Amino acid sequence: MLNRCSAVYGDAAIAAMSIVARVINFLFCVSLGIAQGFQPVSAFNYGARKYSRVKEAFRVSVCSCLMVMTVTAAIGLAGAGTIIAAFRDDADVIAIGKTALRMQCVSLFMMPISMCGNNLFQSIGRSLQATFLASIRSGLVFIPVLLILSRCFGLFGIQVSQAVADVVAAAINVPLVLRLFRSLPEDGCEIIRGNG
Repeated sequence: MLNRCSAVYGDAAIAAMSIVARVINFLFCVSLGIAQGFQPVSAFNYGARKYSRVKEAFRVSVCSCLMVMTVTAAIGLAGAGTIIAAFRDDADVIAIGKTALRMQCVSLFMMPISMCGNNLFQSIGRSLQATFLASIRSGLVFIPVLLILSRCFGLFGIQVSQAVADVVAAAINVPLVLRLFRSLPEDGCEIIRGNG
């Protein structure tokens, strides 16, 4: 879908957006690795009815991801042109990719919330919420945002679409996680079915 929307603006736009997608996916994997490391801790403590530890593990995971994303965002913002040029030495590709990469670097701070939120629900057996949260960033939210912004703002809309989708995905995650945490009883207590 991204390539289809970018094709209107030529091969340089397709190449630039593909490069940016690969770079961001690499950073996405770093965040995903930290979030997946949180899963067994969350699952064990949830099963052991140590809900305060689930909350603390979530907080530590989000903070750890944020620290990593802060460093990578700073590198991406400062060296966006150099990073794109490492993949393709074309002035048009670099110009388009530089803007897109900088926009996505700004939204990297939203990624840990989405990743850890999704993995939280997976780890405690809430498959419906986990599936929903897993599909919003690159599907349920991204595709409509891409189509709307590309029509309204042209190439710039395409460049910012993933960043906007990341912000929306995080905004959807936060109330679900807060609602879950509010529904958890004191440590040692059993969760009543249907609670949360």
